[in-house]
Amino acid sequence: DVYKDGNGQPAALTGEAYRSSSSKHGLWLGAQQQVTSQASDHSRGLSLFANVTAHDKKTNAIDNYVQAGLVYKGLFDARAKDDIGFALARVHVNPAYRKNAQASNQARALYDYDNPSYLPPQDTEYSAELYYGVHLANWLTVRPNLQYIRHPGGVSRVDDALIGGIKIQSSF
Repeated sequence: DVYKDGNGQPAALTGEAYRSSSSKHGLWLGAQQQVTSQASDHSRGLSLFANVTAHDKKTNAIDNYVQAGLVYKGLFDARAKDDIGFALARVHVNPAYRKNAQASNQARALYDYDNPSYLPPQDTEYSAELYYGVHLANWLTVRPNLQYIRHPGGVSRVDDALIGGIKIQSSF
């Protein structure tokens, strides 16, 4: 359990071990569909995708996740195997997990966000990513990306982040 002890009380307040569970459950749904194609090459075109997960609220810190985006493969004739993509995502923290952090802070009389022992209550993180995948060879793709994250870690007091990255993918 992410909040209660074996007696059904807030474990962060009682100091007892968190209630154990003999099982977990969850649901995952994913969809992807190519919606356009080039007459000369059906592998090129626009695809849409979405993913949704729901998790067991008694045993998981994250209770749901939603992601949607689009990918266009072969935007330029000279770069038919390159792809460009954009996606949005939302990660939601289980309210019981947030309640546990608040109870833990209360039990330890911690109210100052700047105290290293303080557990900031987490809620929802939002993110967006834009990338361009350069297909250099059949075995090598380089994918620079730019990500924007609102409320990193689900903590509203953390500054939003703009992050640049690069992914190098090889197949042998």
